[in-house]
Amino acid sequence: MEPPEGTGGGAAKKPKPSPAPPIAALGDDLLVEILLRLPSMASLASAALACKLWHRVASDPAVFRRFDALRRPPLVGFILTDRGGMRFPRRSPNLLFVRATRNPNLAAAAADGDFFFEDLPAVDSDADEEGYDWDEWRLRGCDGGLLLLSRGCHGLDLAVYDPVARTAVFLRPDGVFRPWFHMVRYAIVVDEADGSFLVIGFIFTFTAAVFSSRTGKWVSINMESVMMGKSDVKHEEDEEDEDVYQEDYEDVIFYSFHSFSSDGMAAGRFAYWRSDTKKHRHSNPVERILVLDTATMEWSVITAPFPAGESYCLADMPEHGGLCLFSSKEQCLQIWVRNSVGGWVLKKEFSLLSEWMKKIRRAEWMKRVRVLAARAGYVYMEFWSIRKANSYFLVLNMRTMKMSVFPNNPEDPHRGPAFPFFMRLEPLLGPDEDQNVHLNSV
Repeated sequence: MEPPEGTGGGAAKKPKPSPAPPIAALGDDLLVEILLRLPSMASLASAALACKLWHRVASDPAVFRRFDALRRPPLVGFILTDRGGMRFPRRSPNLLFVRATRNPNLAAAAADGDFFFEDLPAVDSDADEEGYDWDEWRLRGCDGGLLLLSRGCHGLDLAVYDPVARTAVFLRPDGVFRPWFHMVRYAIVVDEADGSFLVIGFIFTFTAAVFSSRTGKWVSINMESVMMGKSDVKHEEDEEDEDVYQEDYEDVIFYSFHSFSSDGMAAGRFAYWRSDTKKHRHSNPVERILVLDTATMEWSVITAPFPAGESYCLADMPEHGGLCLFSSKEQCLQIWVRNSVGGWVLKKEFSLLSEWMKKIRRAEWMKRVRVLAARAGYVYMEFWSIRKANSYFLVLNMRTMKMSVFPNNPEDPHRGPAFPFFMRLEPLLGPDEDQNVHLNSV
């Protein structure tokens, strides 16, 4: 048989494979997608040491934020409060810290952390009145491993405290808020990428300001959108007395705005305040949520899609278009997302009553589910009963629907605001810093 033409009578040679493109040929966008698929922060730190290109991309704060948002937050425990029947307590509410981790490194942080801020130095209080413990620090917010505390009868002595490192930043909104008994409503939002933080405050005269740790200054925020954004009172075409209408309209604005009586919480880049509207048998009150987008400094007021009195939290979920709601209805968890016209749609509802919860529900009269926070596909809740002081903390993995349970066995109930406390991961070093990257393994 004649050999194939062009072979020269010998065996056909296999073509040489094309050489693999060098690492440097990968574009930044493709490299980011590769790094985001690494399993842990430690592996991201190792990848950052491969070369200057990888270090530059891995150290980008935007990449760090995306990486952190996709990973389970390192939960250390829960901070519980109880202020009894007092709306404005004369002293710091009773505090309780419940450890909620099986990770040895996080357990060590929980054991060593100053979660009752006993080592926080005192500062000169803005008031001193007999019978009031103004020298006590009050917990006002928690985010990104930092606690926001206030002191004094006007709540104008502020501290942002790291209970693990036991370091604090002291600040006062001098010239921003007038002294008034516990009138300022605060919130803290921490940027996980670099540890910087914003402290936001507002009062019922539609005065708001934000402190940035990056600039060290307070800046006023325009609340005109909140003042003019209410649409609950409609002006009828046949309304003759414009002054009466305007007075009614302003009354509704004031009443609605005054209902935001609690401090705010963080949901990603957003800060939000709940109106804490209570269920009432003789009326149909509406639950409203005051929201600040810290990226644009724009305010908005959201009407909740469920009856007043339900437990809920906000979550920043870009995969669902931004802000979403997690609410509890009896022992069910509901997820609400926005539709194309800005309304709320119930995306998913499922029962939390596993065999274990059914048993506990019957044996210990555990009936109420309080939603505390939702981050990176995990929902943090408390399962409790008004009859007993004890409760159970639930951590639900939304991807696998598996739930971790941490018992809480206090002697007294703590039904005030509750805060999951997460350890903040140290960001990767910048390109001009020492290449010896050190990260806490969590």
